Amino acid sequence: MSLQPRMVLRAEQRLVMTAMLQQAIGLLPTTRLELQQAVQQEMMENSTLEENTDEIKETVDGEMPEVRDDLPETQTDERGEVEIDWENIVHDNYSTDSFSPPAGPDDFPTYEQTLAVPESLHEHLEWQLNLTVASKTVLALAMEIIGNIDDAGYLRSEPAEFITQKDFPQDALDEALSLVQSFDPPGVGARDLKECLLIQLEMLDAPEEDYGNLLPLARSLVEENIEGLFERNFSKLARQFKVSVEKINAAIEIIRSLTPEPGDRFSQERVEVAEPDVTVTKRGEGFDVTLNDDGLPPLRISPSYSAMAANRNEVGNDTRKYIEERVRAAVWFIKSIEQRRETIMKVSRSIVSFQKDFLEHGVSQLRPLVLRDVAEDIEMHESTVSRVTTGKYMETPQGVFNFKYFFHSGLVSIGGGSTSSVAVKEKIREIVDKEDKLKPLTDQQLVEKLREVDVVIARRTVTKYRKELRILSASRRKQF
Repeated sequence: MSLQPRMVLRAEQRLVMTAMLQQAIGLLPTTRLELQQAVQQEMMENSTLEENTDEIKETVDGEMPEVRDDLPETQTDERGEVEIDWENIVHDNYSTDSFSPPAGPDDFPTYEQTLAVPESLHEHLEWQLNLTVASKTVLALAMEIIGNIDDAGYLRSEPAEFITQKDFPQDALDEALSLVQSFDPPGVGARDLKECLLIQLEMLDAPEEDYGNLLPLARSLVEENIEGLFERNFSKLARQFKVSVEKINAAIEIIRSLTPEPGDRFSQERVEVAEPDVTVTKRGEGFDVTLNDDGLPPLRISPSYSAMAANRNEVGNDTRKYIEERVRAAVWFIKSIEQRRETIMKVSRSIVSFQKDFLEHGVSQLRPLVLRDVAEDIEMHESTVSRVTTGKYMETPQGVFNFKYFFHSGLVSIGGGSTSSVAVKEKIREIVDKEDKLKPLTDQQLVEKLREVDVVIARRTVTKYRKELRILSASRRKQF
């Protein structure tokens, strides 16, 4: 059997991501501030795009305006590129000798745009790691450890469980962990509270004499009986460690000066007023949705450049081709912004239709919602919904919320329905607020209380939600 070359024709369909399509997708997750910056940047780089000072864009009764009629007609060629209808691009009311005015004070960045972004805990740790002298293996292991530290500064699992590096010696892993735990803030990289406090006690700058030689006692209290510290039975601790109650009190004061969550100071984000992208208002039996376009100027194609491109006799081929290319990019940019606006409105209206009870009655009526529900409702892909909900805020009768606030998993109720995890957390908070402070409820008792209001939930889930709400365990909530 011999092999012979031959030619075979095959037809197939493939999705080609053009640069223009990538730009349209890239505008979806941008915030209003980022979109304003993108518009200003595009106007600086593309002289055929300018602000239309003759047009005032309005949104009436929450309806989206149609794509502007002053854009030239476009169609897509076989390469996915936009073709311009130059015969209709010049309008009689455009002056052919008008150009954009020079930059004024409004073109410079605002104060908010020049604010520095706070440094995160991981950035702070990586900066210290980059200044550290160690072997490549230790540095690589340390980087993975840093990547698994949570916002509180803790390493919630053993390094061997998540390290992807292969064929590394155990002593290198131990060295990497010790290296990370030596970084600022003191206590970072600890696997539990006991280790966190012990690390901080070891890193105290002042000599032991400044602490009245109480540091050994403080270490022993943490290492041997940290649970006893929460019970606040000082007489029992004094008998156990064979010291006076006064010394126990003094040692505990040292422990109280430590930080149980070392990453806290990096989680204090700059407080800013969240400007809503969408406003939801009550009207009759329903709700109206209005898009906030403040700060976004209406755009148009510069009539001067349009006229130059349309005049084949006075403009050379190279110049005309360049202008065509710039106008094509400007047209697509304007259409991408319009598409972004329409998509945000579709997603917003869908969320409002799903969460009407929440808008009427508050968080207790927040229903479970996932991206797939909205995607199927508006007939779009889940990834598109995810992009649109990124960094967007909605002003509602219940307050201003991030779009992602409305998306939560559900818990099955006794009646067969489902309850939002956010609503369950709110119920847990309410139950704890009303409990007897002398006999606080355990997590199992919280499970039973939730069952009384038709919420079926596992004890470990209650424990997880309680920690997310920063509610202490029953033994630590007890008041004597």
